[in-house]
Amino acid sequence: MKEVELQKNLERMQHQLYLLVEETGSFVDPKVVELSQQIDRLIVTLQRIRMKDMIK
Repeated sequence: MKEVELQKNLERMQHQLYLLVEETGSFVDPKVVELSQQIDRLIVTLQRIRMKDMIK
């Protein structure tokens, strides 16, 4: 997936996380934690792509 697509996915997922926290009223709800971890993995992927591009 291209960096632009990953960034769009990240923004969409962050919005979903915001809504999920509002819905559940909790930062430790299993669904919130799971989505947060997915976001973390995506951020790491984006950072790796950007670091790779900087090295070139």
